[in-house]
Amino acid sequence: MKPKHTYYYIHLIHAILILVLLATGSFLYVPALRTFLGEYRYELRQFHSIIGISYFIFLCFAVPSVFRYARAHRRWQKTFHICLQLLLGVGWTASGIYLWLNYTEYLGIRQASILLHDALTLFIIPWVSAHILLWYIRRNQKPVRKGGRESRDRGILISRRDVLLLFSGAILAFMAGGLFRWFQPLSPRFLNALETVKRKGYFRIYSVRSDNPVFNRETWRLTVDGLVEKPASLSFDELITRKSHTFTSDFHCVTGWSVNSVKWKGIPFRDIINQVKPKEEGAYVRMYSADRLYTETYELTQLLEENVILAYELEGKQLSENQGAPLRLFHPNMYGYKSIKWLNRIEIVKDRELGYWEEKEGYDLNGYLR
Repeated sequence: MKPKHTYYYIHLIHAILILVLLATGSFLYVPALRTFLGEYRYELRQFHSIIGISYFIFLCFAVPSVFRYARAHRRWQKTFHICLQLLLGVGWTASGIYLWLNYTEYLGIRQASILLHDALTLFIIPWVSAHILLWYIRRNQKPVRKGGRESRDRGILISRRDVLLLFSGAILAFMAGGLFRWFQPLSPRFLNALETVKRKGYFRIYSVRSDNPVFNRETWRLTVDGLVEKPASLSFDELITRKSHTFTSDFHCVTGWSVNSVKWKGIPFRDIINQVKPKEEGAYVRMYSADRLYTETYELTQLLEENVILAYELEGKQLSENQGAPLRLFHPNMYGYKSIKWLNRIEIVKDRELGYWEEKEGYDLNGYLR
C-alpha cells in the first residue's frame, strides 16, 4: 500500500475512534443521555473502556508510519498537527486508563487524571468540529486547473502568521479588557467558586431518572423495620433533634472522580440500630430510596463502623434535591454508590440481595475503596 493511502486510512480510523469515544463518553456523562440509556449503561461503559484501550494501542502502532509520512513531506503544518494529535491522544487515553483502574489511595493522581481527561475532552470537541468544518469547506471548493488537470486545493486555509495573530490578539484583548475593567467575564463570586473547585473538586450528579423525589417535610417518614424488636417510624423533625455527628471526609465515585474534605452532618447509624434492636437472625440491611428504584444492601456490621451516618447536611447546608434530600447514607470507606440517596426505609433482613448498582451495572457488592 502506498504511504499516502496508509496515512489516509490511519487518519480515517483515528477519526472514527475519537468520534466513538466522544459519543459514548457523552452518553455516560450527560444526565439526560444517561437516563436515555436505561439499563445498558454498564455495557456502554465497558465498550467505552475497550475503545479507549484500543485507541491507545492504535496510536502506538500508527506513530512510526505517521512520522515517516511527516518527514517525507517536511511541512510544519503537518508536523504540528501530528504532534498535537499524539499529545491529545496519549494524554486522553492514559488518564482514562488510570480512571478505569480507579485507585483512590493516590488521590492526587486520581484528581489530576479526571481534570486532564475533562480538559482534553473539552479541547477535542471544538478540534473535531473544526476538522469537520474544514473538510466540508474543502470538499465544496471549486476545482482549479493545475498542470492541465482539475483539482481541489487541499492546502490549509490559514497561514502560520494568521494563527499567531489570532491567538495573540485574543490573549491581548482579554488581558487589556481585564486591566481597564471594561470587560469582566469572571466575577469575584465565580473566581471564588472556581478556587474551591480547584482545591476540592466537585460532585457530578448521576441519575437514571429525569426527576427526583419531592420532599414534603410534613408527610415524610423514615421507616425502620424488618427483623427488629422495636420498629420505628421517624419524622424529619424528630431526626434532626437527635444527637448529631459532624465530620469531614473525602467522597469518591467509582467512575473516577473525588471531592476532597467534604463536611457531613447526620445521625450515627449505630444509634438507630440501638433503638430498634435487630433480632439475632437479622445479619443484613436493605435500604430503599423514595424514588422506588434505588436499593442498596449491606452487612449489618459494615454500618456499625465509625463515621457511618444518616446524613441530612452537606457543607453546612441541608441536602439539596440532587444530593438526596432529605436523607442519605454516607459511608466514608465505600464508594459513593453505596451512600444511597433519598433514603426513606431501612429493613433488617436475614438474607442479602444485590442492590440497584450491583445488579444493573455490575458494581462490587461491598463497594470498599481501593
